[in-house]
Amino acid sequence: MRKLRVAVDIGGTFTDLVAHDDDTREQFAVKSPSTPSDFIDGVMNALEKAEIEPQEVVSFKHGSTIATNAIIERRGAKTGLVTTKGFRDVLAAGRANRPDLFNSNWDPSPPLVPRRHVLEATERIDYEGNVLVPLDEGDVRVAARKIRARGLESIAVSYLNSFMNQSHELRTKEILLEELDGVDVCTSSEILPEIREFERTSTVAANAYLMPVIDGYLNRLLERLSAWGYAGQVFVTHSGGGVISLNAARTVPARICHSGPAGGVIGGLRIGKLAGFTNVITFDMGGTSTDLSLVEKGVPTIASEWRVDWNIPILFPAVDLVAIGAGGGTVAWVDVGGSLRVGPRSAGADPGPACYDKGNSEPTITDAQVYLGRIDPERFLGGEFKLRPERATAAIEGLAAKLGLSAPETASGIIRIADASMTAATHLISVERGYDPREFALVCGGGAGGLHAVAIAHELGIPHVIVPPKPGVTSALGIMHGDLRHDFQRPVLQQTQDLDAASLSAQLVELEAQAREVLDGESIPPDRQVVELSLDVRYYGQTPYMNLRIDGSLMDAAAIERLELRYREQYQREFGYQLPADMARIEVVNARAAAIGLVATVDPQPSAVRATGDLQMRDRRPVFFESNGEFTDTPIFDRDLLSPGARFTGPAIVQQSDTTLLIPPGASAQVDQHLNILIDTGVTDLRQPTSTNHATTSEGA
Repeated sequence: MRKLRVAVDIGGTFTDLVAHDDDTREQFAVKSPSTPSDFIDGVMNALEKAEIEPQEVVSFKHGSTIATNAIIERRGAKTGLVTTKGFRDVLAAGRANRPDLFNSNWDPSPPLVPRRHVLEATERIDYEGNVLVPLDEGDVRVAARKIRARGLESIAVSYLNSFMNQSHELRTKEILLEELDGVDVCTSSEILPEIREFERTSTVAANAYLMPVIDGYLNRLLERLSAWGYAGQVFVTHSGGGVISLNAARTVPARICHSGPAGGVIGGLRIGKLAGFTNVITFDMGGTSTDLSLVEKGVPTIASEWRVDWNIPILFPAVDLVAIGAGGGTVAWVDVGGSLRVGPRSAGADPGPACYDKGNSEPTITDAQVYLGRIDPERFLGGEFKLRPERATAAIEGLAAKLGLSAPETASGIIRIADASMTAATHLISVERGYDPREFALVCGGGAGGLHAVAIAHELGIPHVIVPPKPGVTSALGIMHGDLRHDFQRPVLQQTQDLDAASLSAQLVELEAQAREVLDGESIPPDRQVVELSLDVRYYGQTPYMNLRIDGSLMDAAAIERLELRYREQYQREFGYQLPADMARIEVVNARAAAIGLVATVDPQPSAVRATGDLQMRDRRPVFFESNGEFTDTPIFDRDLLSPGARFTGPAIVQQSDTTLLIPPGASAQVDQHLNILIDTGVTDLRQPTSTNHATTSEGA
């Protein structure tokens, strides 16, 4: 009987499944259409399609968009907030910013907690944690009666300086649980002991908003898996790229927003390492959106703050990525000025692109690719889903008539605009943050990524594109590789010249002990436990900070001096300047610990590199390339027939069940021992191979 590690990722268009056999090290993957009416149906459909028996599964990991969608679509619980008297408008005030300063017609999204459901209690703790005004428990009980009368389902508690002293919040939680039945309560000091009251309140409000939704979803998932016959442990991916238990996900559901995109970054990281690259830019283009992230020296960039929606920041550590509305289902349209626009609106999975023939008549990026001959309508999803090319043609021609262009010009224009948007996003996470994209490789993921990756890489001067054997399931692959991870933090709030090194060391020791205790509680063996310590650092007086990892918990004068130097260097790299040392003081804001339980290796068994004879072409067909502005007779290769060591040059199309790969003129490709396709984009390579694996593969191919 097989011993399968299974990972499932629910996307806006498809639900992806990857399974790894511990005995044979073989991996296989399937894609199944997502089911927005009940996403769990898509999970079960994927398991059935993969022909997996419940007794074969030794671990099950799950990534879902349900938390993110609940916030974006405002389908969360009816939520209330209890806060310090006089600070009722902390959520409404926010940071007083807006997405577009020049759009006078813009209206903000509705808040997660309406103002009438923000209730006040008299209390005050100062910035050092001293109680100035005791908690008025009568105010809390009055708030509880209002909560009951209004039928609120979940309550967040966030007092002004509770991050320094949580006693008032914990007592408030006790009273609310005494007074109310069936209402979820969470406090900011337990969820996120962070100095910034708006961001802390926003995070705990989002957490409360999601608690009943995620709890209900996870209960239904367990019921369906149990009815299927699986009784093992289920893990949920979170925004930091790791996984947490179901109980942790129920307690801190805001942590699992962006779990799928984070999985895509971890999957891209693993693929890059197997191909011999530790500097990679992950590019994951699905049916609805495109996610990009930068990984330097094998370590993904972690952001301490990110936003699900306007003015709804969530401060849990998360893989730093940029998401834009460009996917296979992104709609092309003409604005009032007569210009061609692409996105951000998407046709999604239902009705999907026009060629799906499900009722949509507007052209999408997928329709443009079909019209240009790049997607085979008969082999989409391995032939399981037949496309209607005549529908794509009608949609493109209808748009072309509005623009006064030919159909090929219109379809090509759609692709160029989409590529420009994704190139700009890649520029944002690399050049604008002090990194040279020419020193990185682009890892292509997502069902639509293979049709755009080489063009984007060439535009940015990226020399190599890595296309894994199953690029359409990169997020699910990353979820399978995800380590168990819990994050903890404590406030420090001391300038470096006044920092008590002994006190900081004691805090770090306590954080490390807390992390070890959690890992022991999760039954992680000592040899698979890793605790990463870090500090949040900023210039005194600034709001944002940088997270800098440190080696060990021992802090002394020399360690603090090195920390200051590292911060100034990182600031210089990201912003292009640094403030004078005699004018700008540096402050340590928080101490953090990441408790990591390493998973067993799930890399596939490499294939022997061998020379091949003539490549077996599946077919030839006319394909449009922007470089020559016309349809070109192009060889079509079947990915399943490409052996390790195979080489070929563009123009070419490589077809497989979950994606199509476009190799334009001037680019060349080879297959490595892990069956990755390594594409040379034709630009100068500024780096040397970082492992003998890549060098050997290149020479032996």
